[in-house]
Amino acid sequence: MQSHTFSSTLLGVEAKLVRVEVALSNGLPGLVVVGLPDAAVSEAGARVRSALKASGFPMPPRRVVVNLSPADLRKQGSGFDLALALGILEALEQIPPGSLQRSMVIGELSLDGSVRAVKGLVPAFALAQAATEIDRLILSSEQTEGEFAGPSLPLCPVGTLEEAVAILRGERETPTPAARRVQRRGADGRDLREVRGQEMARWALEIAAAGGHHLMMTGPPGCGKSLLASCLPGILPPMTREEKLEVAAIASVCQDLKADGARPFRAPGQGTSAVAMLGGQQPGEVTRAHHGVLFLDEFPEFRRDTLEALRSVMETGWVSVVRARMRVDYPARFTLVAAMNPCPCGMRDSGTNACGCTESQSARYAGKLSGPIRDRFDLLVALERQTLTSYLEEPAREPESSASVRQRVVKARQAQLDRGSLNRDLGGSGLLQALNLVEADERFCETTGERLQLSVRSLEKWLRVARTVADLQGKTSVTREHLLSALLLRDTVEPSTRLAS
Repeated sequence: MQSHTFSSTLLGVEAKLVRVEVALSNGLPGLVVVGLPDAAVSEAGARVRSALKASGFPMPPRRVVVNLSPADLRKQGSGFDLALALGILEALEQIPPGSLQRSMVIGELSLDGSVRAVKGLVPAFALAQAATEIDRLILSSEQTEGEFAGPSLPLCPVGTLEEAVAILRGERETPTPAARRVQRRGADGRDLREVRGQEMARWALEIAAAGGHHLMMTGPPGCGKSLLASCLPGILPPMTREEKLEVAAIASVCQDLKADGARPFRAPGQGTSAVAMLGGQQPGEVTRAHHGVLFLDEFPEFRRDTLEALRSVMETGWVSVVRARMRVDYPARFTLVAAMNPCPCGMRDSGTNACGCTESQSARYAGKLSGPIRDRFDLLVALERQTLTSYLEEPAREPESSASVRQRVVKARQAQLDRGSLNRDLGGSGLLQALNLVEADERFCETTGERLQLSVRSLEKWLRVARTVADLQGKTSVTREHLLSALLLRDTVEPSTRLAS
């Protein structure tokens, strides 16, 4: 006897359709799984046999062969357990023949026959909706991602193997999925109202949020770099449904569905390796920050190979992981916020005499960042040390809140989307067309770029920031004022001094 049904396996953050075929034959009793299974799939036989016996369906003394097709695609995870068990029961005619042919079955079995949740279900939802041969999805009632399934995909949640058999036999109605709100871990909800002073840094943060620009902040310890970075998710626009689905799919694969629908905020430590940052068989930090914020504090203290690995990702928004037997592409469109001290001790230019670093030590510290990695940042801002007096005294006016700044950011982003893309993605003729410069300002850009010896990449980043400044002011054309404002935010050394020289 034979049976077949469908399941899925993960390749990166994408689900691939797998046909589960079960055949019974005479011979030495046993269960063999073929089709390039990993260790978790190969061990499914022991879990399936125990679950069948505990549910009152003992395995017959027959040879069971399970084929996972396509055979050249590596299968991973424990989500095939329920499909294997139900396939065996269909082959034994314990459930009606053909009752699984148009079903996708995903779930891990415990030894007592209960069905447990598995990771990576959100990508499976998208796969099942797109597959014409799938009419329903049988899954564990423990799964909490049901809101991402969409109304066109019928779900059949089950708590035990016995319950799944009863539903397939028609002895029990299909239960309605419980309406549970998905929780994803986001930022800690800091508000810009908490930031005292640092007007230039606040302005740069707003521009970074509006245009999706990467930001580097330099300043002594305690000046507010980490606080400002944690405020960035709060001024970003709400995610679209497509963005929510992408973020939920990544969080589902990483088993990180823990906080309510906020944009991701990732802050890995300095010991993070290049593989942990970019990803391997699992998504890395850059992918977990997709459509959100990646904050790297003490930026020069990260490993050199980790920093250099970020260069192409910051430009393209994708990570390509190539191994001997696999190639995986991960999305990684995030806003990078980096923070660093001006010297090893952090007290140079702090207004005190506490810095004891020599010139060679400071040069060696700054040399940890290569020119190309610095060139990837759109905004470079120097923060000043706040005095205790300025912190403790009441401000002359209440600092602007994140909600107020967010309104301007939303309007600026909408203007960019009406043109076709965010400013961070503009380039070539599209960028020049979006600027709408007059002839005199075009000449100013040319002469300034030559005087400052800007590369083409640096010139484009300057112009993109200028376009974002104009968008925040609701202007359709970029003027000389916008260009000068953007130039102030392109270097920690005052560009006006360099222009005058």
